[in-house]
Amino acid sequence: MTDQPEVTPKQQLDLIWDYIKGFHAVHLIAIGTELGLFEAINKATEGITAARLAHMLGLHAPYVEIWCKTGCAYSLIHIDEMGHLRLAPHMDQLLADKDSPRYIADYSLAATGFYTDDLRRYPEFFKSGEVFTFQQHGPEFSAQIGTMISGFHKLIAYKLLPSVDGVAETLAAGGNILDVGCGAGGLLIQVALANPTCRCVGIDVDRHGIEQAQANIVAAGLENRVSVVLADGSEVAYEDEFDAVIMCEVLHELPLEVRGEVLAGACKALKSEGVMLILDETYPSTSADLVAREYNLAIQTAFNELIWGNIVPTAEEQDELLRSAGFVRVERSQIATYLTKLTAWKL
Repeated sequence: MTDQPEVTPKQQLDLIWDYIKGFHAVHLIAIGTELGLFEAINKATEGITAARLAHMLGLHAPYVEIWCKTGCAYSLIHIDEMGHLRLAPHMDQLLADKDSPRYIADYSLAATGFYTDDLRRYPEFFKSGEVFTFQQHGPEFSAQIGTMISGFHKLIAYKLLPSVDGVAETLAAGGNILDVGCGAGGLLIQVALANPTCRCVGIDVDRHGIEQAQANIVAAGLENRVSVVLADGSEVAYEDEFDAVIMCEVLHELPLEVRGEVLAGACKALKSEGVMLILDETYPSTSADLVAREYNLAIQTAFNELIWGNIVPTAEEQDELLRSAGFVRVERSQIATYLTKLTAWKL
C-alpha cells in the first residue's frame, strides 16, 4: 500500500464548499443566459457598469449588481476599478457567442431545468428501479437537448468529419451522410450547410425530435437535401448507400440489448470503405480512473442519465461493439478533454 498524504478535515470541508459553490455558479450562469446578461456585457466592447446593464435590459439594478459581483468572484466576469464589466478571457466563446462551437451556456439551462427536475425524483427511482426515458420527457426537452449540444454539431460538421481521410473530398463531390439518432436535426443541418452538394438522412426513435427536425430543416431551406425518418436505430434498412455514418451523443443512450444491432445496421448502410464517426463519452474502466479529469463528463452523464436508463460504455465495450458490428479498424482520440471521438472503417 502506497503512502497517501494526510487529508485534513478542513480540506474535506473546503471540497464540499467548492461543490456548493459550483451549484450556485451553474444557477448564476443559467440566470445570465436566460436574461441575456452575458451577451450584453460581451457587446459592450468598451465595458459597461452594472447599473447601465440593468437599465439597458430592464432589470432591477441591485439584483444585477450582486449577480455581477458574484460572477466576478467566480472568475466569469472582470470588474475594473471604475466598475466597468467585461467577460473573463474566453468566456465570450463559452457563454455569449451562440455561433461558437465552444458555446456551453445552454447546458446551464438544462442543468437547472430538466436535469434538476429529474434529480429531485432520484430517491423515488432509487427505491423503485424505474426509469423515465428520454422520449417520455416531451417535445420541449428534445428541443433543449438539441440546442444544448449544438456546439458539438458544429465541431463535427466543420472540423472532425472533414478531418477524416477522404471524407471532405467525398462530401464535396455530393456524398451521402446518415445520422443515427439525429434528434432535432441540428447535426444534419450543420453538415448540409458545410457541404452544399451532399445528401443527409437522419433517423431517430424520438417522435418529438423528428417533428422538431422536420420543422428545423424546412426553416433552414434544406428540405431538398436533408430528410429524417422516425425509426428505431435497430431498424436501419439501408445497404451500401452512405459514405459516412455519424452519431453524436447517442451510443450511450442506446439500450444495451440493441447497441450491437444498431451498429451492425450502420455498418451495413455504409458503402465499401465507408467510415463511421462517433462523438460520445467513455466511462472509466478502473476505480483509479474515476478521479481522472478526462472522465469528468462521462461520470456526470452516467449519473444524470441514470434515470433515463442510459449506461455509458467503457473503451473496451465500445471497441468490442464496433468490431462485432463488422468494422475492421477503430481509432479513438480525446476531444476537448472530456469527449471521445471514435472513427471506424468498413472494408
